[in-house]
Amino acid sequence: MRPIELLAALQTIDIKLDAHRKRYAEIQAALKTPATLQQAQNARDEARDNLTHWRKEHKNRETAVADQIRRIKAQEQQLYGGRIKNVREQVALQKNVESLKRHLDAQEEAVLEAMIELDSAETTFATTGEQLSKHQASWAQKEAELLAEKATLIAAARKLKTKRTQVISHIPASPLKRYEALRNSKQGVAVATLNRNSCSGCGATLPTALHQQLYGDDLVSCPLCGRLLTERLPR
Repeated sequence: MRPIELLAALQTIDIKLDAHRKRYAEIQAALKTPATLQQAQNARDEARDNLTHWRKEHKNRETAVADQIRRIKAQEQQLYGGRIKNVREQVALQKNVESLKRHLDAQEEAVLEAMIELDSAETTFATTGEQLSKHQASWAQKEAELLAEKATLIAAARKLKTKRTQVISHIPASPLKRYEALRNSKQGVAVATLNRNSCSGCGATLPTALHQQLYGDDLVSCPLCGRLLTERLPR
């Protein structure tokens, strides 16, 4: 096989490898936790914290009400137990009981408010949990697809690298060095085809006589862009 044919075959392999590397990088980026999933997780965490707060708050307020009721009962036992004979003391105790009851009303109202907040927090927690589960299920499927594609790319790249090594082993050092230099300077395309007197790399119209040179063993370059020319590229 002529050097240009080997270089054309090498370029086909390299272009495929470039595409694999690009897609691999895209997959790596796509495997990061998506913002929508993170937002759903944050919403669930916030709802959980809010629920924990109102559960504790509701319990504390109920405890405060229970304590207040015990204090009132204790005061009423003193008031109506017959132990206090002094009228002034009875009046003072009666006012204290009334004050405790007024405060109890406010405390019971606070318990009701806490119950409402707790019900809302439980609803929000359940809703955000369902939304998070949906996002997790969707991401799990997408992640599995990406990982499967990644594994396929890695396997394909290994085969291409093995094939590349085999092709390179048949290419002389000088043409290979020239090819690599052109690959670096010509956006990865070192070998172009000459179709109807036009270079597929830069589009320049070339002399008809140049076609005859393509069938020799020497490398032929486009006089405008410098790419190596061949009659066709392998797929």
